[in-house]
Amino acid sequence: MSTADIDDDDMLPEYDFSGGVRGKYATRMAFGHTITVRDKDGTVLSTEFVPPPAVQKPFGLKRYQTRTLETLDEFLRRARLVGPKSAFEMMAADAGRAGLMYQSDFGATPCVCLRLPTGGGKTILASHAIARIATQWLGSEAPVALWLTPSDTISHQTLNALKAPGHPYRLALEQTYGARLNVCDLSEVALVPPSDWGRSAVVIVATIQSFRITETAQRKVYAMNEAFEAHFSSLPPNALQGLQTVSAADVAEHSFLTIADIGRVKTSLTNWLALQSPIVIVDEAHNARTDLSFKALADVRPACVLELTATPIPKRTNVLVSVSAQELQTEDMIKLPIVLSEHLTGWEQAVYEAIQRRTQLETLAQGEAEYIRPIVLFQAEPQGGEMTVDKLRQHLIEKEHIHESQIARATGNYKELEGQDLMSRKCAIRFVITVEALKEGWDCPFAYVLCSLQTVRSAKDVEQLLGRVLRMPYATPRRQPALSRAYANVVAKTFAEAADALADRLVENMGFEALELAAFFAPPQGGLFDATAPKTQAEPALPILQIHFASAPNLPSAPNVTSVAPESGGVVVAVQGLVSEETKVALVAASPTRKDHEALANRIERHNAAVTGFLAPASRGAEFNALPRLCIYEQGVLDLIENTTAVTHDNLDPLSQKVALPGFKLAASSEQYEISIKDQRVKVAHTSGGQSVLDNVPTTQSEHDLVNWLDTQVRTPQVSKVQMQKYLTLLVRNLIDETGLPLAGLIRARFQLAQAIERRLEEMRAASVASGFQMLLDKPAAFTASYEYSFRFEPNRYPARPPYYQGRWRFERHYYPLIGDLKSTGEEFECARLIDRHPKVLHWVRNLPREPRFSFWLPTSTDYFYPDFVCELTDGRVLVVEYKGAYLDNSDTAEKERIGRIWAATSGGKCVFLMAFIKRDGRDLQTQFDAVLA
Repeated sequence: MSTADIDDDDMLPEYDFSGGVRGKYATRMAFGHTITVRDKDGTVLSTEFVPPPAVQKPFGLKRYQTRTLETLDEFLRRARLVGPKSAFEMMAADAGRAGLMYQSDFGATPCVCLRLPTGGGKTILASHAIARIATQWLGSEAPVALWLTPSDTISHQTLNALKAPGHPYRLALEQTYGARLNVCDLSEVALVPPSDWGRSAVVIVATIQSFRITETAQRKVYAMNEAFEAHFSSLPPNALQGLQTVSAADVAEHSFLTIADIGRVKTSLTNWLALQSPIVIVDEAHNARTDLSFKALADVRPACVLELTATPIPKRTNVLVSVSAQELQTEDMIKLPIVLSEHLTGWEQAVYEAIQRRTQLETLAQGEAEYIRPIVLFQAEPQGGEMTVDKLRQHLIEKEHIHESQIARATGNYKELEGQDLMSRKCAIRFVITVEALKEGWDCPFAYVLCSLQTVRSAKDVEQLLGRVLRMPYATPRRQPALSRAYANVVAKTFAEAADALADRLVENMGFEALELAAFFAPPQGGLFDATAPKTQAEPALPILQIHFASAPNLPSAPNVTSVAPESGGVVVAVQGLVSEETKVALVAASPTRKDHEALANRIERHNAAVTGFLAPASRGAEFNALPRLCIYEQGVLDLIENTTAVTHDNLDPLSQKVALPGFKLAASSEQYEISIKDQRVKVAHTSGGQSVLDNVPTTQSEHDLVNWLDTQVRTPQVSKVQMQKYLTLLVRNLIDETGLPLAGLIRARFQLAQAIERRLEEMRAASVASGFQMLLDKPAAFTASYEYSFRFEPNRYPARPPYYQGRWRFERHYYPLIGDLKSTGEEFECARLIDRHPKVLHWVRNLPREPRFSFWLPTSTDYFYPDFVCELTDGRVLVVEYKGAYLDNSDTAEKERIGRIWAATSGGKCVFLMAFIKRDGRDLQTQFDAVLA
């Protein structure tokens, strides 16, 4: 039994306390599968049954993580129908990446990559992905997953987390498998009882190096292992065809083998895994992109390969989803910007300011709801340097008067972080000294300040330490703005040098896009304790690009370009603000080598992106006027019209029409092969018909068993549990009696059946919404655009993701530094240019689709409608534009225009709506804008 106070802020997302009290006096008491809510006097307010783990909703996932998993689901569903190659290329085209080719490194086995920047939560995604792959691709309730990591450190951490009760990684798997879950490392695989294989989900954590070797005889995973004898003994000989056999090299390596054993199938771990066809998870996949790695993966005959990485990886990788750092910042996963302080006078000033910053942050943390104890990460110099680990510790104790209990060393020789729970209130550690030992496998979101005493240009591991200070505590927004930022104190000649050096590392090693760096670095402004946030300057000093040349280059005259001859010789060219195309060409031409040309061109592009971002209204503290949302009055109560609101006007009843599943057929849930030996060569041939024969064999499971299983898988909020059970019972009976499908076949294809039922219910729900929405439209007088339910574009809340706009035309009035979902040519681009140049537009936003929390939307009968552009006008009004290009007279366009005009007409003159066409009623685009803004 467990009891915990409940506040609005700490409700557990996996439980839905419908009708319960959400107050600070409510408590949650868990008795098995029942949740009881009591008030402060102990009176029972509600009791709710908690369904089995398989039906609990994913918890704690951010929107971009949910989107990533949904994209993976869609890929796997399509792959079952058309194959991985066609599915990937279709989805790439749908995402605006037409022409992206799928690399078939594993033949018909799906192999895709999820790319997330450092701090994006790759491991939690992998934990959720296992069940999704098992369901959508394998149709299995008991998958085997081989989880490969790049190092022993990360392997141990991942294994311990997956084994730890209550850890999010383990809970993600328990949601589907409950107690039917076995997590182990390679040494424990043989201890998994043979009966568990095929009944429980088995997750094996190992390093890629365990399998990656040229001579397999020298790896234990490939060697004969008597512990696996019991696993192989019950298998028929034909099941062992194609597996690795004992070779002469094995006999030479192992004394217990003889020449007579040559050709015998190895009872090895690798062979056993090959028989299981595991789901393979490859963490830090950029480390595994070698021919040797591919061979190692092929040896275990993966059913599906899922790669995860932050680092940009070779083109041959099938990147299915690429998450941006903007999305991480929007979802409060990382601290940005990085307030960067460069120190010219040496390490002592850097250390002092880092200590002072930490003290300031700890004072501010007292105002946070959750406990936060900010930590400084010191990167000392290696042995032989001026400020080594031991010297820095002595300096902190003797000169800065830091108590030794607050200091921990983490190096190859010192393991003072071991056994420490840095998140605990009882922990005293506030300063961690390292050289590079924290470069992987160490995460503590209390780390706020990085102080690197190594020269920023030579510190090859600084990017990993920088990643350690980017994680946001509890992944929730902070009340104090200063606690939403990270801090870096580095030894460098100038801010420009420091920012440029760290930018290189963010892009090259941490998965950040060059264009995203615009708002990621900020110099400190004012004194350390002057304010909790950088102050907005009326006339901001634009970023300066400095380039050193051996001799003075021939540059065009420009007011923002200066040249200075430093004492060290040569010429330093400084460009403040945007580098013009003419100046860029001259600078690149003046660099000595072709390699230098490319590097300088990239550096200039990053600088220009930073300048553009620096000048963006959101970066300068400008506010975007709020937009009223479309609401409706019913019985005197104002209600926001959402996607699901209309359903209440026509409740979804699946029993209101004929219970059937039109077009449903039993498809093969897996490929079947016959393995034989002919002419001393293994032959593998595709076969069919085996499953259809088995579908007619009587099964020990009943219709009731199938209905109960479907009831745990299929959930729709508008259908009650009683209705759902009755619907499923009638549906299964219909499929057997009227469609003639055998019960055994339905049980075999139960995952396919559950997905078909969900699609059918979604079709019914959509029809219900459409019907209810039409009823709403019949009462236009009840509509109003109300600021009681307003929306506002906020700084740092724009989850744009690649591909960003990267054209040569520089937009001057876009509210955010980046422009998402806009190509550099075409009709929408021309519409955006017109908006950016229009004299009545103050600033504007390219409204991102499918982002209900961070974009403006209007309701329709089928979904949310995200207009293409939202503009704040110079007179305070707001203009919303949906661009349609060529005039299309269809119901979708007409409905959107009708809703937009209702919204504008009921806004009291505060809002304007334009459905724009390249030509309409003889008027061009400019004339349409002028008319609506008159």
